[in-house]
Amino acid sequence: MGRTIIVSRRHDRLSQLIMKKMYDAVAVSSLKVSFQQGDQLCWLPEINAPVDEEVQALAAQIDQAVFTPQKIVMLSMVGTADDATPEQVQRWYGKGAQEYLWAHQYAIKMIDELELPYTVIRSLPLTATASPAVITSEGQAVTGKGVSEETLAGVIEQALLTDRYRNQSIGISAKEDN
Repeated sequence: MGRTIIVSRRHDRLSQLIMKKMYDAVAVSSLKVSFQQGDQLCWLPEINAPVDEEVQALAAQIDQAVFTPQKIVMLSMVGTADDATPEQVQRWYGKGAQEYLWAHQYAIKMIDELELPYTVIRSLPLTATASPAVITSEGQAVTGKGVSEETLAGVIEQALLTDRYRNQSIGISAKEDN
């Protein structure tokens, strides 16, 4: 197996938490990566990133590459898979939520059309309180207020290290106390 390439310009600890468990991980800030044999890509864009434009550049790069990623794991937002109402999406992600949603839906469609193994992780906004993860399938409602960096990092690691979520889009939220 090759490297795990973590692409992130985030200002949280998510990349750092993943790298602690992935001995072969390298962190970069751009999708302009020269893939080596066996590499896997972990793309952690911010919600408001121009993912629709970035995924086009990624697709063009993969089309020209000698080696393609063995797997792509992409972080996205809840709402892209009929899993939340427009009101919930706006409450979670703010004023630009609808535009972000369209961009993420497009990026996810492009990732799927690359015909490489992938996992899309649709996450609620990050919170400070750690709780066990609740995983939901496409079309299943995601509820809650957020998910911790540690919980999200754990699910991303599972997607990178196993085939448990291969070719799936999964939602992640935190288990809420009753």
